[in-house]
Amino acid sequence: MTRLRLRPLISAMLLGSIVLTPPATAQLGLGKLPAQDTAPAMVSPASPRAAVQEFLRHANGGDWEGAASFLAVPPSQRDRAEALARRLKTVIDQRLALDVSTLSPLVSGDTLDGDLNGDRIADLTNARGREEPLRVVRLNGPPVRWVFSQATVNQVDGWFEALGNPWLRERLPRALMSEGPFNVYWWQWIGLAVSIPLLVLIAWVLGAVLRNLLGRVAKRTVTDWDDVLLENLRGPFRLWAAALAGTPLFALLELNPRADAFMGASTRGLALIALFWGLLRLIRIAQSRLQNAAWETGQGAQARTLVPLLGNLLRVTLAVIALLVALAQFGYPVGTLLAGLGIGGIAVALAAQKTVEHLFGSVSLAADKAFRVGDWVRAGTTEGEVQRIGLRSTSFRTIDRTVVRVPNGRLADERIETFGERDRILLRTDVDLTYGTTPEQIQAIRASLEAALRSHEKIWPDTVRVNVAAFTDSAIRLNIVSWFQTTDFNEFLRIRHDMLLQFMRIIRDEGASFAFPSRTVYHVTQPGQPAPPVDG
Repeated sequence: MTRLRLRPLISAMLLGSIVLTPPATAQLGLGKLPAQDTAPAMVSPASPRAAVQEFLRHANGGDWEGAASFLAVPPSQRDRAEALARRLKTVIDQRLALDVSTLSPLVSGDTLDGDLNGDRIADLTNARGREEPLRVVRLNGPPVRWVFSQATVNQVDGWFEALGNPWLRERLPRALMSEGPFNVYWWQWIGLAVSIPLLVLIAWVLGAVLRNLLGRVAKRTVTDWDDVLLENLRGPFRLWAAALAGTPLFALLELNPRADAFMGASTRGLALIALFWGLLRLIRIAQSRLQNAAWETGQGAQARTLVPLLGNLLRVTLAVIALLVALAQFGYPVGTLLAGLGIGGIAVALAAQKTVEHLFGSVSLAADKAFRVGDWVRAGTTEGEVQRIGLRSTSFRTIDRTVVRVPNGRLADERIETFGERDRILLRTDVDLTYGTTPEQIQAIRASLEAALRSHEKIWPDTVRVNVAAFTDSAIRLNIVSWFQTTDFNEFLRIRHDMLLQFMRIIRDEGASFAFPSRTVYHVTQPGQPAPPVDG
């Protein structure tokens, strides 16, 4: 039975909303900025920028009388000055993504637009569908100051009536039509709260329908990869469906430009997350398929080494691409960022020198196929079984069952001895016989030892050597060298055990014995000298 998974969807929505939103100043609340200049240039208190900032400061503080002082109110509407200021503030919040820093900081205003006595801030649509400019004009005073023009004030009522949702405005309680946080009406906040579970439901229904349809098609195919693909892409598709349904759903709420831009960024963020989530799932499926195919063709050990490393590289590459796409999608200057990385490349290279060294070390180890997962390796002072080859380090399981992690950059420079690539294993040992052993016995022992070695089913017949190697202080030394055709070290241990016991039997049957470290002392006395005393 298909279950509704809320946590991944909600988490992804929060991630898309918070991380992938453009870095605008207070994306949802420019209308509530304090009356301070954020631009580096000097701002004249008698400039268009300062006038709009003061108007917003008074309006945000609820001082409608002070806000109305920045309106050129006609004499016939003096008694409605505060109401007009309130309505103008609502129009700015609901219809303009106003960036105050773009207004002129000069007393003369913007003199390049051809209007020497006024500055156009934006164009707004009135109740009759006509575009009218929102302007501020200069009053020469004294003192010189800027106010919203009389023509703009005359259009405020029309703009206010054209805000949309007239049916709701006529029927909803006044409390729901008042502005809440981020200049969003309370009824719109309620709509947003309802939209989230509705999006989850839509995504679940679309996912279930599409899964049912595609599942029927997949059952008719002879392969199972499409079934696996369908199962793993269920989550990314639901998230994509939620993002797709979110755009028209949020459009019904007729949010103000800041809130609408925020929700648009959120839905695009969800779509991007769904896309790259699906690509990550595809990489995992391909990795699993490659490993299974390698096992079937007898290349399982190599697959355990190369496929995870390739998968990690693809994931890192995908993460970098996803980051760049997200930055470009939401207005970040990717070109400037890349140029900055080029300028600061030396500092970045110095800071990440070891990380880059280990990364290229892992690539060189994989390219050279120095060892594979499961091999027994001696690298420098480290010896153990290769457990994992990562992008930064390689993990070894030592004979003490501890795990040692060696950075790949250092490992690539070490002398690496791989026992897993042996085609046979060497048996080399010395047998010490006493000096009482006759040459005939030594010859018979040598022949019997060589015959015992050659009779073993695992012996490498090309090289079997049994020879007198040296006369030591206390023994006649026989050197034995042979190879056994096995790559399993545990099997070799059993073979060596059996052969050494057979060597003991041969030496015993030939009437000889093993020598052990000893020393013989000869004491010679001169004629006429008394013999040395004997204890006991």
